[in-house]
Amino acid sequence: MEPFDQEEDIRQKIIGLGESSVRKSYYPQLQDRILELERFHALLDRSRELIVLVEAKNRTIVDLNATVCSIFEASRESLVGSDISQWLPFEVMDKMRALENHREKDARSIIETTMNNSEGNVFIEFVLEYVLFNHEPYFVIFGKDISERKWAESKIHTLAFYDTLTHLPNRQLFHERLMHAIVITQREHSYGALLMIDLDNFKALNDTKGHHLGDELLKQVSDRISSVLKENDTLGRIGGDEFAVLMENVGDDEPSALLATQNCALRIKHLINQPYMLLGYEHTCSSSIGIVLFHGECHNKETLFKQADIAMYQAKHLGRNRICFYDPAMQANIEHKMTMEAELRRAISKEEMTLFYQPQVNLEGKIIGVEALVRWNHPQKGLIPPNAFIPVAEETGLIIPLGNWIMHQACTQMAAWMQQYPKSLKHLSINVSVKQFQESNFCDSVIDVLKQSNLLASYVRLELTESLIVENMRETISKIEALRAVGLSFALDDFGTGYSSLAYLKRLPLDEIKIDQSFVRDIYNDNNDAMIVKTIIEMANNFDLDVIAEGVENKEQFAFLEENGCHLFQGYLFGKPMPAEELERLFLQYKAV
Repeated sequence: MEPFDQEEDIRQKIIGLGESSVRKSYYPQLQDRILELERFHALLDRSRELIVLVEAKNRTIVDLNATVCSIFEASRESLVGSDISQWLPFEVMDKMRALENHREKDARSIIETTMNNSEGNVFIEFVLEYVLFNHEPYFVIFGKDISERKWAESKIHTLAFYDTLTHLPNRQLFHERLMHAIVITQREHSYGALLMIDLDNFKALNDTKGHHLGDELLKQVSDRISSVLKENDTLGRIGGDEFAVLMENVGDDEPSALLATQNCALRIKHLINQPYMLLGYEHTCSSSIGIVLFHGECHNKETLFKQADIAMYQAKHLGRNRICFYDPAMQANIEHKMTMEAELRRAISKEEMTLFYQPQVNLEGKIIGVEALVRWNHPQKGLIPPNAFIPVAEETGLIIPLGNWIMHQACTQMAAWMQQYPKSLKHLSINVSVKQFQESNFCDSVIDVLKQSNLLASYVRLELTESLIVENMRETISKIEALRAVGLSFALDDFGTGYSSLAYLKRLPLDEIKIDQSFVRDIYNDNNDAMIVKTIIEMANNFDLDVIAEGVENKEQFAFLEENGCHLFQGYLFGKPMPAEELERLFLQYKAV
């Protein structure tokens, strides 16, 4: 029996009885009923949910609990009897009308919306029920404050899809928007563009000035890039110091798309190049930007990211602070490098590498030393020269195990020659890569190799490049002096091709300078090359350094060098790089006789 039916039954019974009988028979029941209703109302008032009873016909509030007063910020007296529409959002009223139109008993509807009060926006989840009490229609409305849940959901969404530092879309959200943009270009037959932006030398700022300045730079860069983008463009932080820009509808044909994208990239590059004030420290930086255009079904997001990355790394390879568009040739080059890296890694482990030796001679053409030069004896491709694989080894870090192998093999061979052909050679020259030299245990590893091969340190001359020397002058000098103290000597390789400077040449404890073959090649018909070579020889003599010319291939070159004071030579005129056995046969056995 419904509550209204019970009250009507009690009322009828009261009318049919006298007052005294009522008091005796029903007054206790009335008291119990009143207490029951009061307890029930107190219970409702303690609920954190809004509870409202509304007459369906005229939309007036019949009853409510205290939470309604708190949320609506109104008294019970002002609420009871008032029109519910003046208190609830219009979307809730729409749901009430829809429930009433269906006129189904116990029909229910759920809606989430916001309400404004003095504390701001409050998220409420309303549950609406259309019910009949004593054959009269009512709405029972339950409401729950879900602001905390919405805040948590928003926080989770932000953490999942946005970068916490710059508040830009992260990689996951950017991928989703890129997928959507691909569909749009396909449907509208237009072009889109993906730009990958990497800050040049960002790690140096972090390492020298601290991550707090690096973070500040990232925030300012994101603001600058955002300032030149259109409303439909998306800027994301993909990771570290790498940003990505998604541009939709940059043109209906490729030429116009290229032009629009290039103009935007130039603006971004220009803005990034402007000075920054990072918490009181002035800083400048540049960026390398890779761009790929896309056009509908011909692309997917993985391919586009890969191509934009290739273009961006191409920009870095060309000297940084550049813009590069993706070209299929770049892709082929990258794949070639990846294949070579895998094969080179295997080659080192399977000892497919071999050493050739090129003689170094004096004015009389007598051998005084050799330079160890690595070759790759590929099982299918045959003998591969170093310029085809050394750059890949440098990029991938394989130059370190390869360099260690070269050092060990060359010293072992030199020790064997000193046993078999005593005093036939004064020194063995070994090239040292930048990464190999920068290893913290480099000096110890060289000394260990000398001990293992039983070779005197005085027979070993390490050749360093100018780029290695200027990168960290203090550390370079320290390592050179440590190894010279045990007897090794040092040569500056390819002199004149890098950052040649009298200042650092004076400071470095060197023994020899090598004139790069690019200057020797046209020495007798190019006045500039001739002048450079003369200057290098004179400078080396002034610093009391040996000077050796590389790439000497004919008598005219030899005559010019001899006339201008060069006394040591290396090149095809005297001997090409050759296996150890051939060098023994052509030079060492002859000299030993």
